[in-house]
Amino acid sequence: MKIGIDTHAAEQDGTGNCSYIRGLVSALTALDGDDEYVLYALDPHHRFYAALEPRAKLVVRRLRPRHPVVRIPVVLAAASYRDRIDVLHVQYVGPRHHRGARVVTIHDLAFLRIPESFPRSQRWRLRWQVRANARRAAAIITGSEYSRRDIQAAYAIPPERIWVIHDAPDPRFRPAAAGGAVRERLGIRHPYVLYVGRLNPRKNVLALVRAFERVRPQLGEPAQLVIAGQEDGQADRLDAAIAASPWRANIIRAGYVSDTELPALHAGAAAFVYLSAFEGFGLPPLEAMACGVPVISSDAGALREVLGDAALLVPPGAVEETATALLRVLGEPDLRAALVRKGLQRAAQFSWRTAAEQTREVYRRALEAVSRS
Repeated sequence: MKIGIDTHAAEQDGTGNCSYIRGLVSALTALDGDDEYVLYALDPHHRFYAALEPRAKLVVRRLRPRHPVVRIPVVLAAASYRDRIDVLHVQYVGPRHHRGARVVTIHDLAFLRIPESFPRSQRWRLRWQVRANARRAAAIITGSEYSRRDIQAAYAIPPERIWVIHDAPDPRFRPAAAGGAVRERLGIRHPYVLYVGRLNPRKNVLALVRAFERVRPQLGEPAQLVIAGQEDGQADRLDAAIAASPWRANIIRAGYVSDTELPALHAGAAAFVYLSAFEGFGLPPLEAMACGVPVISSDAGALREVLGDAALLVPPGAVEETATALLRVLGEPDLRAALVRKGLQRAAQFSWRTAAEQTREVYRRALEAVSRS
């Protein structure tokens, strides 16, 4: 097969789409086989492409312009036709026309379920483009049973066209990661509670700040709250809340933390907290588990399905329940040890190699289906 993949998201650090495409493409190109890959990029010289398996049969093509309104429906369509691509794999949005099979990954329908967390123009564009792309696709990939059911119901897609293939933590996320350098850079001096993710209102980071404020006076030793992630619609409110907090000196806004530093930041945390209101998978808490860190998470969307009994689950954005869970994780050694053990076992169930093997099978099935039609 000759497989084309829109990989522009791999160049956008700090997003879920980036983590997905980097993990999947790295594993796909490392598989044995005769498949050829054409990766459609914004910047072919980005460090991600240089790190791919050198023996793989792959070509990286630059697509211009950068704006997706022209690049995806026009330029990507023409490039995939010129390259005689058998299977074209995109995330969410793809070209209207393609000579072979189309595979689309739809991680979730957050733009439908919590539209207020998206800019109006993006929300409107995703509403009609994702629907059209889903209905044209020979196969749809998503990361959870929760999202599979949601996509099927929203777009009336036959169930046999939707495949659940789990994301996975990068192998760099492990308990052995050293963390002194990143902790020193960020000014971390005490045991810390960690959040990693975009600073979008649906992530309920403000609720985490309130929960920390309730917990901090009850702890027997100093503790810090570290909030790491790119700004995405909540930074001003979050900064104002931190500035007004009586414990502001114990709260660190780390901003974006690079992929090279992030595993060490995870591995050093006393607890990881993720109170999101909606997730189609939920990779950050799984990455924390892979580092041997106890996790407190909301039970929203697919999080209960993905994390199982390896995390303490609370309602999304629930301040009091989160504070209680934090006190338990930080103050009960037996509970902490159990969560660490279960988390490591849970994270080990997910791998990008497995995801790549399953995705390659979806490509084959999609191409067969198009060839028969």
